[in-house]
Amino acid sequence: MENALIIIFGLTMLYMAATSRLMAHVRILVLQGILLFLICYFGIEHADILTILFLTFETLIVKAIVIPMFLNKIVKQTHEYRDMEANIPHFYCLVISSVILFAGFLISDFHFPAIKMINPIYFGVSIAVIIISLILITIKHKILTNVIEFITMENGIFLLSLSVAKEMPVIVNLGVLLDVFIAVFILGLLVNRINKEFDGLEVTQLSDLKDCEYDD
Repeated sequence: MENALIIIFGLTMLYMAATSRLMAHVRILVLQGILLFLICYFGIEHADILTILFLTFETLIVKAIVIPMFLNKIVKQTHEYRDMEANIPHFYCLVISSVILFAGFLISDFHFPAIKMINPIYFGVSIAVIIISLILITIKHKILTNVIEFITMENGIFLLSLSVAKEMPVIVNLGVLLDVFIAVFILGLLVNRINKEFDGLEVTQLSDLKDCEYDD
């Protein structure tokens, strides 16, 4: 069951690579949050109540509800519903992502004696998700898309951290969670500000931003 959930988690990145609809990306974040919760539920054994409560809060509350609701609100406020002008067509994004994910599945078949604490399936899929997210950040033009891909990259990091969850789950995940809170809300404010100054939310418009000069 645990491995099946991890595979589905990896496959969600293929859908994200293939679609240009931002609302679909937000819904994928909801699905990923639920999948991460289920992976925690089935994958972590002999966890104390504090760890279970924290992981439930981080996955179900923050990843599946709070952050998607925040992004959904920004999408509706900015009226940016699609990211059509990627550097390469979405079909090729899907092909590249499929190759990376397949490579991640191949890695999961290997065992690393030197790194006994890391589960191969966690490692392979999480690394594939992180790489796919970085590639999508590079080729997408909308700032909102980049914010969403940043969150999927963090989800991949969270999945990787679960492989060592028996050792230090709260410390690792609390640090990651704080980074996400800061990044998402700051980027959300940045998106709203840019939307007021420009007609669109293209990444290229960031180069037009400069400090205002005031006369003494």
